[in-house]
Amino acid sequence: MDRLIVLFLALFVAIFARAADSDELEDWKLVSDRNDIQVYMKHRDESRLKTFRGVTRFTLADEYSLVALLNDYPSYPKWLHFVDSAEEFNRISPLDRSLRFTTQLPWPLADREAVLRAKVTQTMTEDEESVMVDLINRPDALPPNNEYIRFPEMTGKLGFRRLGDKEVEMTYELILDPGGYIPAWIANILLRDAPYFTLERLRRIVSKPEYQNHYYDYLDLHGPGRPAAVVGSSSK
Repeated sequence: MDRLIVLFLALFVAIFARAADSDELEDWKLVSDRNDIQVYMKHRDESRLKTFRGVTRFTLADEYSLVALLNDYPSYPKWLHFVDSAEEFNRISPLDRSLRFTTQLPWPLADREAVLRAKVTQTMTEDEESVMVDLINRPDALPPNNEYIRFPEMTGKLGFRRLGDKEVEMTYELILDPGGYIPAWIANILLRDAPYFTLERLRRIVSKPEYQNHYYDYLDLHGPGRPAAVVGSSSK
C-alpha cells in the first residue's frame, strides 16, 4: 500500500510539473522568427506594456568573449538596441555592479536613462549549465538628471545556457515602462524590436578578435584564454 501511495504521488507531481511547463509556454506568444532569432511576447495584467523575450542559438567556442564584451562599456551602443551610452558607477563585486544607461529614442520622444543593478549568476548542475545577468531596477540610486527622463521601471535578463558541442542558447528579456507620455502601442513596438536587434548584433560582435582569448577568474567558463593550471568543471 505504501508503495502504491508513493507511485501515485510521483505520478501526480509529474503531471502537475508538465502542466506548469505547458502553462509557462502558453504565456508567451511567438511574434517574430527570423535569422534564427525567436521573439516572444507576454502580456502583464499589472502593466499597459508587454514583456518581450528574444532567444537564439549559435556557436560560442570562447565563452569568456561574452564577458569581455560585457566589460567593454563603450561598445554597448554597437549591439544593445537603443542604448546610447553605458557606464558603471558602483561595484560590490565583479558579479554585482551598478550601471547607468542612456538611450536615444526617435523624435519627438525625449531621451531616457536607466539606473540598474546587474547581478551575475552561474548555474552548474547536472541538469543545467548557464550564466545569467539579471538587471534590477534601481531608479533612486543616482540623483535625478534633468537632461533625461528616467525609466520608472526596467528589468531584464541576458545570458546563455550550454547545449553541448560549444553551442549555446542566448536569451535577452526586457520589461520596462519608459515613463513620460509615450502611447503604449508605440512603446510596445519599440520593445518588440529590442530583443531581435540586440541578439543579432551581439552574436556577430562577440566573435571579434579583441574579445577572444581572455580569462576572468570570477566565472568558470570554457575558452582558450583559460589557464591550463586552473582546476574546475570547465577544464573537463
